[in-house]
Amino acid sequence: MDIEGAGVPLKKPSRHLHDSDYSWRDGETPSAKKGSLKVAMVCMPASGHMLPLLHIATELVKRGHCVTVYTTDFGANEFEKKVHQVGAEIVSLDMKGKTEQDLKLQAKAEKRTSFLILQELMSTPLRRSFMTELPDVVVSDFATLAGMDVAADLGIPLVINLPGPLALFREVMGMSDVATAFSFCGFHFSRTRLTPFSHLFWANTNKMGTWSMHIRRHVAAGAVVLVQTIWALDQPAPLFPNVVVTGPVLPPAADLRQKLAEEHPELHQFLQASGPDGVVYVTTGSMAQLEQWQVEDIYHGLKKTGFHVVWSLKEKQQALLPVRDDPHFYISRWTPQAELLQDGAVRVVITHCGWGGTLECMTASKPVVAIPFFGDQPTNARLLVKAGAGEHIGKVPSGPPPNPYKKGDFTADTVAAAVTKVMTNDSYKKAVGKMMNASRACGGAEAAVQQIEWAARYGTGHLKSDAFLATSGTHGWNGLVLGVASMVACVGLLVYTKALKK
Repeated sequence: MDIEGAGVPLKKPSRHLHDSDYSWRDGETPSAKKGSLKVAMVCMPASGHMLPLLHIATELVKRGHCVTVYTTDFGANEFEKKVHQVGAEIVSLDMKGKTEQDLKLQAKAEKRTSFLILQELMSTPLRRSFMTELPDVVVSDFATLAGMDVAADLGIPLVINLPGPLALFREVMGMSDVATAFSFCGFHFSRTRLTPFSHLFWANTNKMGTWSMHIRRHVAAGAVVLVQTIWALDQPAPLFPNVVVTGPVLPPAADLRQKLAEEHPELHQFLQASGPDGVVYVTTGSMAQLEQWQVEDIYHGLKKTGFHVVWSLKEKQQALLPVRDDPHFYISRWTPQAELLQDGAVRVVITHCGWGGTLECMTASKPVVAIPFFGDQPTNARLLVKAGAGEHIGKVPSGPPPNPYKKGDFTADTVAAAVTKVMTNDSYKKAVGKMMNASRACGGAEAAVQQIEWAARYGTGHLKSDAFLATSGTHGWNGLVLGVASMVACVGLLVYTKALKK
């Protein structure tokens, strides 16, 4: 008796998660085993955006693909060595003599986000290069519109890399928050979250709403969005098929631990000498400049805890320290963060909650004390605290970037209390342990590469969705304004009615 499918070998387990490519059954070579692809990666020159792309580039090169990274001429030197280390090439785009400082000044003068100015400057040289090189697929950073626009204009499949949580994606896209969802009599209701960050897009502050509208159009057209998040941190939710959670794309932890001992012996020795209580690691990022009161309060707060401290602090700001040679403090203008977090001596991290560092903390199972400054950092901090993975250092302000804190928002006492609480309460360690496990149940860089291969081989047009446009782009602030206006109108009508009766 003939059985349908008889003689067809069972699909063998793939080393790549999410691999459902059955094309080989029809006599075609599987996507992952086809010839080399020409992959163009486009990114602004910022570590938080560039490094996740380079982690993906590493895996692409391992799979035999040719990767070229495109960035601005004023930022290319910073990343050239790292790009070549992963086996990729780098192309510096002509910015017509403009520098990073020029962009900041222009953005301030024109009251526009620098993302839009970069879009204008990068598009023309990028188009010329693409028309010559003819890449098979473009992987663009979420903030770098030029890569998206040129890919769409030339009909090249587009993949967008989001180094941030789904919560950020929803805020930028004006999508509803699943935490607000409920159903009644067959009707389903939800709303967007009201946050200072979402207010930027609603009010189109510095043309942030214009920037988000550009991205919405590309996502609706079928561009694949790679989201490097962890489900235990982001709330599980239904997604459009072109929004793919890959999880962290970080290097293997074992490699990082060995690298710390071999390449940073002095730091490794300090960690080993910290004793059973372990070490607090402090990192506040490269964008925000700490003021004197902040440096002093963090220092005095940590002294109160009695724990050893590793502090990544810029050289200029080290002059603000009350004590420069405290034997319980290892202070350096730069620390190997990814390697450091994998060491068992590090117990708690005081962090600004940049997304790359957040993922490094979670995959290393390190609870945090959050000191967010601007952009997506308050959103990331909120997710961490809500998930039980840490505490805020004090009050979280909503002032202008890059450093909105005012004296008193946190103190030496709040620093000591938050660090001690997180260090001594096992619930935080258990929470990040769950996230570490959840991060391993994702595809990582391999999953990202597979999506890129599929986009290059089969296109993304089948993922085009009018429903995405219909269910995004609005903000709860509209409802809030309408509600307030209605209340004012009702009060006015009531006052007017009473006046007529007199």
